[in-house]
Amino acid sequence: IAMKDPSLLYDNIKQCFLKNENKQIKCLDDEKSYAVELLLLKCPGVEKKLVEKLFCYFTREIHNKGDILWRQGTKSECAKLLVSGDLIASLENEAGTNEVISVGSVIGESGLVENCSRNSTVHVLAESVLYSLSRESWEVLKEKDPKCAHVLYAIVVRYLTLRVQHCSNRIFETRCLPI
Repeated sequence: IAMKDPSLLYDNIKQCFLKNENKQIKCLDDEKSYAVELLLLKCPGVEKKLVEKLFCYFTREIHNKGDILWRQGTKSECAKLLVSGDLIASLENEAGTNEVISVGSVIGESGLVENCSRNSTVHVLAESVLYSLSRESWEVLKEKDPKCAHVLYAIVVRYLTLRVQHCSNRIFETRCLPI
């Protein structure tokens, strides 16, 4: 449904999580500041200067409705931060399993860090602005500034923790193991 009408992705719950969603972005510097704020939300307790340093390794991208960012099973070459727009992740080998990707989400982080294949196909539902951390930039970052690279490792751990909690909750609620 969301692939046909992205406006269905918006609801009141989303407003609770993104305090800056309605922020007016008037220039590229505002957008970059907003992106840093979004990254800071992913790693509480980390110094803003360290997150700003990490963000310097990201490059801006604009993707149009209908674009595919990557396909499930392809090599992970980057991680991306969604600053604006609408994306949806689809599991190709599942029966129509889709997950909406919210503004502020970092995607592809696990594949980049672990150097493994993509777990899903990501579709662009409406024009989107993303900031991308390439494999090359990641390798430079790890070598030149391991403390800064640790911020991305922390984001990966946080996301993995949330995913495990989600699975545990589903097992508890349904009283059965997923197949």
